Amino acid sequence: MHCPTCDTPNTNDARFCTGCGAALTPSAGVATAPLGPAPTPAAPQPPVAAPGAAPVTHGNPDLGATRMVTPPASPFNQTINVNVQAAPSPVVVMAPTVAGPGCLVRGLYFLFIGLWLGAIWTSVAWALLVSVIGLPLGLLMLNRLPQVMTLKPVRTQMRVVNQGGVVLIGQGQIEQRPFWLRALYFVLVGWWLSGVWLFTAWSLIGVTFGLGLPLAFWMFDQTPAIVSLARQ
Repeated sequence: MHCPTCDTPNTNDARFCTGCGAALTPSAGVATAPLGPAPTPAAPQPPVAAPGAAPVTHGNPDLGATRMVTPPASPFNQTINVNVQAAPSPVVVMAPTVAGPGCLVRGLYFLFIGLWLGAIWTSVAWALLVSVIGLPLGLLMLNRLPQVMTLKPVRTQMRVVNQGGVVLIGQGQIEQRPFWLRALYFVLVGWWLSGVWLFTAWSLIGVTFGLGLPLAFWMFDQTPAIVSLARQ
């Protein structure tokens, strides 16, 4: 190849002239070899359906037909129904003792007022029991004997319930045993056992000349449980 500028001979694959440095243009009759292998066109990839997806419909341009492709069943593509039972709402029950007079005040009250007031109260209650008509009132009076004789404070029950994330707090009387059980006990045992119980308590005070007051004091406090199985 000759340089068109200075007519200096150059090799056929030279790009610049060795004489003047001008750029050389290959002649049309000379074929240049490719620098690298020609890229091979990638083969078309068939569509892949995701697990659990709907069937894919595609056409074949060569055949002019349409076919349905269904994704294979997967052992992991399953629906499991789980029934979860909500845990019961927790219920906290507390039975605190209502603040009342101290032991000294209760002891002095028992010595100066409770003894004779309790005697009158017990006599009226037993008279009502015997009359049958006044049985409910007489039973109520015997159950209130600890408050009349010893100023025993009444215990209440506090319930803390969680319902749907809302905390409900209620306070009332202590839950009692079934009514039929208490009534049957009173008819068969309570009415005569309470008489023996109270007689023994009064006898302790007289026989011991007051030395049995602590035990008698406790026995008067337990009178409702002896009469009708009442919880205090």
